[in-house]
Amino acid sequence: MALVFCDGFDHYVESDLNKKWDVVVSSNLTITTGGRYGSNRSLQNGTNATQQVIKFVPSYPTYIVGFAMKTDSYTYPMSLVEFRDQSTVQCKLTWNEIGSGGYLRAYTAGSTDRGNCSSFITYNGVWRYFEIEVTIHNSAGAIEVRENGVTMLSLSGIDTQATGNAIIDRVAFGGAPGISYTNMSYDDFYLCDDQGSVSNTFLGDIRVQSIFPSGAGATTQMTPSAGSNYACVDETTPNGDTDYVSETTAGEKDTYAFGNLTTTSGTVKGVQVLINARKDDAGTRTIAPVYRPTSTDYDGSAQIVSDSYSYLREITQVSPATSSAWTIAEINGAEFGVTLKA
Repeated sequence: MALVFCDGFDHYVESDLNKKWDVVVSSNLTITTGGRYGSNRSLQNGTNATQQVIKFVPSYPTYIVGFAMKTDSYTYPMSLVEFRDQSTVQCKLTWNEIGSGGYLRAYTAGSTDRGNCSSFITYNGVWRYFEIEVTIHNSAGAIEVRENGVTMLSLSGIDTQATGNAIIDRVAFGGAPGISYTNMSYDDFYLCDDQGSVSNTFLGDIRVQSIFPSGAGATTQMTPSAGSNYACVDETTPNGDTDYVSETTAGEKDTYAFGNLTTTSGTVKGVQVLINARKDDAGTRTIAPVYRPTSTDYDGSAQIVSDSYSYLREITQVSPATSSAWTIAEINGAEFGVTLKA
């Protein structure tokens, strides 16, 4: 594993945050139009003292986080990213206010101030891309912060460990603790560990783009609640039981054509398939994503379906057809879908 998680906030609303993130600590986070690319969406702070979404991750010493941020109005000091061992903060990146602008500051081993890691930033409504890589260790720890690809802080051989464990097992994103802050917008979030041979370091300024079913694929075996199968699953925001496809026979599947990526050049870091699903009877049910890059179907890993709707998520960094990185042309020509495994 290397690319662990990503979110462009374009395929759901704030009431669905807990379907994709493991913990949501806020009632005032919103997902609204006005992302980095015009009509797409972004995550935005309200006025609560604590507004965070938290992702549970495998326990490793090193993680890398990237995200776009835009500041539009007055804020007070707040944590942007916290790298935790359970509930204890090992290392964090904060936004500190000065007059009509602010700066980023890093803290390690829970509360040790490591100084400014960005130049003065005014509230000018400009998107900036920040990345932070942290290694947890009580003497050989490290932290590096980049803004728009430029290293603003780089420290090694330091104590970044606040607990008895040299690990990170969850990443909190948003704002906490704070006094009062508004109009901090976030987009294009990614999270990597340093395992494996790809995507195990800074990815750079990336875009997380959502594409949706646009037509029937090669296989249509599931039962639609009404109309065509793909039209039951093409919403940009999940609509629960308003329309859906269902299945009771193991091995049956649907695949769908998808819209094209906006970009026509660049490197694809990974594909994250999201299936919003629930089961409606007792017993264990498992489903898996289906990838069809060309003329062959490839099943992903089976995942257990719960009684309530949630996103079942899988990331692939290489195409199952070529074992090489996905290409834009390959994604634009591919079908994706779902199969009932058991």
